[in-house]
Amino acid sequence: MAIIRLANGSDLGVKLSLEEVKAALGTGEDFVELPGEDGPVLIRPGAVIAIIEDSKRGTAGFRIGATAG
Repeated sequence: MAIIRLANGSDLGVKLSLEEVKAALGTGEDFVELPGEDGPVLIRPGAVIAIIEDSKRGTAGFRIGATAG
């Protein structure tokens, strides 16, 4: 399972591995149908900003670091 982070900040869980999601999205701009947790979802590849492989605990996280300066 993988988590897809969209440009609007939403996260989607899909029933594919990280490599399968990368292959499915390719480089096109047409909608791609992926098997989501609650049914099929249509995603434009340009709207995806990150793909995270879900850990065995069933969670995924993002960390952002910033320094004062």
